[in-house]
Amino acid sequence: MTTDKSMTPSEAYDLLQRMFAVFMNPQTKQDDLAEFLTPDYVQRVDGKQLDYNEFLMHHQALQRTISSGSVNFEHFVTDGVSAATVHTAEAVKRTGERIRLRVIAYYQFCGNRISLVDELTQLLNGEQEDRDLGSRTVPA
Repeated sequence: MTTDKSMTPSEAYDLLQRMFAVFMNPQTKQDDLAEFLTPDYVQRVDGKQLDYNEFLMHHQALQRTISSGSVNFEHFVTDGVSAATVHTAEAVKRTGERIRLRVIAYYQFCGNRISLVDELTQLLNGEQEDRDLGSRTVPA
């Protein structure tokens, strides 16, 4: 049995910070996300499951919806091979409307990349049509 070297807490935190900065940047190219995610990546969000290609569709849908965004961690814990966060995602839609989501997420790492995200999202501010922003794969 082989085991991946675990990351230090600061390495795991840095990986998530960098991934969200790239993910929330509307100028990001999809190839840029490969640095952060394993090819067999899975994301479970609010009862939906996305594979790597569906996650790329989710990223495209967000790029068509938002003009800017950021993520701020409220809580972060890690054992070096997995992590959990409570964070707030804030975005400005291309229409100028503001969105704010609270996210509780669990991550698994493999080879210093993210292999799994399992999360629940709660729309704090924004229109009900944006409730699915954490898993949307087509523009609203």
